[in-house]
Amino acid sequence: MRVFIAAIIPEEIKIEIDKYLKEIKPNWEWVKWEKYNKLHVTLKFLGEVEESIVERFKSTIQNLVLAYSPFEMAITGFGGFPNLKNPRVLFIGLSENLELLKLHGEIEERLEVLGFKKENRRFVPHVTVGRIKGRSKSRGIFPVPNNTHFFISQIAVMKSELKPEGSKYTPLSVLRLNNKRSNLS
Repeated sequence: MRVFIAAIIPEEIKIEIDKYLKEIKPNWEWVKWEKYNKLHVTLKFLGEVEESIVERFKSTIQNLVLAYSPFEMAITGFGGFPNLKNPRVLFIGLSENLELLKLHGEIEERLEVLGFKKENRRFVPHVTVGRIKGRSKSRGIFPVPNNTHFFISQIAVMKSELKPEGSKYTPLSVLRLNNKRSNLS
C-alpha cells in the first residue's frame, strides 16, 4: 500500500484555504485541484510499503509524536514548485516552526533506520493545493491568503489509493500531540 505521514490541518483552516482557492481558480488553466478533504502537510512520503512494515513504523511515529506539543503555524503565501512561472505543484505556504522541523528530522532519522531513504531536499512546510501536468497559464496576480494562525495538533499515518478520479486518503492511525512538552526524544 502507498503510505505517507501527514500533519492534519484544522477544519477551519481547510475552509479558509478552500475559499481562497475558489477566488484564484478562474485565473489558472490545466490545474488538477486538490479536494478540500485531502488538504494536509506531508511530513514524509514513504511510497509502496508492505502492511507488516506499516505496523512497525506506526509505533515509532507514535512514540515520537508523544514528545511534542501542538505546533503554532500561519499561512504565509501562495506559491509553486519549482516556481510560479513554471509550476508543477501549487501550494499554500506555511510559517516555519522549529519544533515541527525537529519532528520532521526525527521522523526522517527513525525511518531511515527502518530502511526508508532520507529526503535530500529541505523540508518546506506547505499544503499542496494543485498539480499541473504539462504547462499551465495563469492570469492576474495572486494575493497572499489570509495570514491565519492555527495549531497542528494531530499527526496521521495515511494510506493513499490511486483511483481514476484521483487519489483517496484513508487514515491508518491518527496521533494527538501532547499538551505539554515531555523529555522523550
